[in-house]
Amino acid sequence: MAVTRTNELAADLQTYFAKSLLKQATYKTVLDQFGWKENIPSNSSKTISFTQYADLSLATTPLPTEGTPPTDTALSTSAITATIDQYGAFVTLTDLAELTVKHPVVTKAKELLGTQAARTYDRLINTVVVAGTSVIYADAVANRAGLGTANTLAFDEVRKAVALLRNQGAEEFDDGNFVCVVDPSVEMDLMGDASFRDAAIRNGMGQSGEMYKGTIAVFGGVRFVRSNNVPSIASTVTVHTSYVFGKDAYGVTDLQTLSSYIEGPGSVADPLHQKRTIGWKVGMKSVILNNNFMTRLESYSAY
Repeated sequence: MAVTRTNELAADLQTYFAKSLLKQATYKTVLDQFGWKENIPSNSSKTISFTQYADLSLATTPLPTEGTPPTDTALSTSAITATIDQYGAFVTLTDLAELTVKHPVVTKAKELLGTQAARTYDRLINTVVVAGTSVIYADAVANRAGLGTANTLAFDEVRKAVALLRNQGAEEFDDGNFVCVVDPSVEMDLMGDASFRDAAIRNGMGQSGEMYKGTIAVFGGVRFVRSNNVPSIASTVTVHTSYVFGKDAYGVTDLQTLSSYIEGPGSVADPLHQKRTIGWKVGMKSVILNNNFMTRLESYSAY
């Protein structure tokens, strides 16, 4: 008996495309919120200079004799400079690509480029702050290479960081808290620490209001913020980086604010209107302003 199967009808079969596109990964970009923002006006150079005054030594010596002034004290300044770099990306779409694909490719391209731009901006800030000179290793190990699978982050290290920043004169943010940025793996490590978990629950974890995006909880003088855009570091084990920031620990400056561009179809180089480009560009730089106002926490994660 001759049975007609799909193999015999292959030339008349077509692939059915789902009406909705699959969701892209979403990312929490948070570091842009905590830096001192100072933009460079147009026609004012590519370089910005931040001026910092040194603290005056305490005057603990008695005045020499009645009516005689002490030696005068000189003021001292230092300059921290940053030179803008440009970053950007674009995609090119042909007219046939727009006409023949099932889904709205221009809309999707803009969405993907927007995510790429935000992640890039945040990662560029991380590249700077990860080089800060102040670091606390989980369980007080001596260095990064000494971290092992037992050395996950606990609330105790966060308290050490807060004490360190306060002793060094760091100022809290406008809401009265320092900021601790953790990735989702370290967040779960902290949730396994009973002292952190109990304090977070008592203080209304998840109900603190997002004055800053990514907020997990606020208590003990610290706002805990989640970011899944902080890369881990390869070492003896995979090392997870967290940060505790005070106000004005680092700066972020723009000469060109992040902008998107759609060109075409049609130009001298495209006389038949066969393509368009969609992209973004930014001119920015991040720089550490005061290492005493920030510290890095390095740990392994069980997740």
